[in-house]
Amino acid sequence: MILRRLYLYLVSAAALATLATGLSSLGSTILLFAFNDPSKEYSRTSLAIATATTLVALPVWGVHFWFARRFAHRDPADRASAIRRLYVYWACLVMSIGAAIALNNALGNLFRPVIDCSLTGTAVGRPFDCGTNGNWLATSQAAWITVVLLAFWALHYRIAARDRAAVGEHGRSASLRRWYMYPVLLIGLLMMLSGTSSVIELGWLRILGSSLGTDQYRFVGDAAALMLAGAVLWGFHARVLALRFVEDDRKSTLRALEGFIAVAVSIVVALIGAGQILYYALARALGVSNPGHVQGDVLAALAQPASLLLVYGIAWYLIRRRLARDTGTHEAERQAGIRRLYTNLAALVSMAALAVGAAGVLWFLAEQAEAPLIGVTATDWKDPISQWITLLVVGAAVWFAHWRHAPWAGDRLSLSRRLYVWAALLASVLAVLGSGIALLNVVLQQVFSANPRLDNPDNLDFGHYLAVLVVAVVVGFYHWRVLRGDAASRPAKHEPAAAPPVAPMAGVAATTTVTAATVVAEPHGKRYILSIVDASEDDVHQALANLPPAASYHLTPSE
Repeated sequence: MILRRLYLYLVSAAALATLATGLSSLGSTILLFAFNDPSKEYSRTSLAIATATTLVALPVWGVHFWFARRFAHRDPADRASAIRRLYVYWACLVMSIGAAIALNNALGNLFRPVIDCSLTGTAVGRPFDCGTNGNWLATSQAAWITVVLLAFWALHYRIAARDRAAVGEHGRSASLRRWYMYPVLLIGLLMMLSGTSSVIELGWLRILGSSLGTDQYRFVGDAAALMLAGAVLWGFHARVLALRFVEDDRKSTLRALEGFIAVAVSIVVALIGAGQILYYALARALGVSNPGHVQGDVLAALAQPASLLLVYGIAWYLIRRRLARDTGTHEAERQAGIRRLYTNLAALVSMAALAVGAAGVLWFLAEQAEAPLIGVTATDWKDPISQWITLLVVGAAVWFAHWRHAPWAGDRLSLSRRLYVWAALLASVLAVLGSGIALLNVVLQQVFSANPRLDNPDNLDFGHYLAVLVVAVVVGFYHWRVLRGDAASRPAKHEPAAAPPVAPMAGVAATTTVTAATVVAEPHGKRYILSIVDASEDDVHQALANLPPAASYHLTPSE
């Protein structure tokens, strides 16, 4: 029976993809003849291929899917099978993303002549016509592809809904539904955010009349199309999840993964925008006339970073709120693992940015201090130190937002935190090794030279490498202390005392029971046996994190 399902649904998937491609190509080619396009005479071969593809794929898909539907309606087990759900949700995933991309192209071809021509009043240098005909052929072709893919998506989405209503959806079937909905939700969100920030940026530039708004063939119509297509894709699936699946999915790993990926992207992009704004401000405050080679048009140069900070900063805040609501007072173990991985990865990357920025700032400050002492001319420092300060501030902001020196026990003892601490310690030790060798090399170059000179410009490297060495030592010492503190907080290993079974309280469902034996290691100390119901091991670690240093405990989950 499994082999039969595999055969039917594999053939249906391959035939469906072929049919969608053939129908899309067939309609697009026919539209060339309908619009009397000059290229129609060269498209007859494409018309024949598309027609053949459609005529062959349609009966193959129709027959196999009809048999699959027949077996599914006869046997509830067949209808609830993971193979059937895999096919249905794969079709929903591919067709929805394809329809969103085609809709973006259709709206772009429709909006571009209307919006951009009205803003500039000319079509010079533009790959589209500002006349009354506009881009109707390209718009119609993209719209046809959208309709084809949307029809296939609607068909399979309805099949999935009927299957859920008939036989329910649990376990692997629910996981397959999440594998469809959350990637689509993430892609739609990123499309919407990218389009929105581009609309704000290009609108800003057009209002200022800057030449940056017409360079690189960037059009407001394309940005608006991307924003609307992403909003349709994201809005529909977000609404369905909020109305039907939010309680089932609140503790799912995929929902947490999608949320933390969206937060990570939002943080990175928003901080890039904030860093660019800070760089321009610092450089101008230090007297740099042309920061970033913007030719004095700083207000226009701020359009991109300001739009990124506004759009992705708001997304960062809203998605973090959603993740906090999902976690509530109890966090599933796999969700906690995803959160820890995200948190420690963000801390590691931001610590690297912080350390590099600090080393860059000290590099130029050391050069400015050393140059007059040895009698050489220092290089210009204002513009580069503005960039390094920006990197330092941005890295510090992200690191302080994610890092906790002494979090509760579950986070402190996690694998991802240990990987972060050891990686930071390893990088700092290697930096100490490299900068120490380079520093000593600068000194020995003059010691072993036949004509040693204090005013040699190469001696400026002494201050450079000293700055790197200082930063590496500070970072390494801090993480060595963190490593020792985490090791000291780890509970002692010992054999647990046998605990008698404890019945759960009346009216309380004992979904997760953890029995904790707390042993006080003092002379004549007492031993306590504690039964905890409806809590995870992380919850117990957090609750017992404030025990005195001499106390120890061991968790033994009850059967």
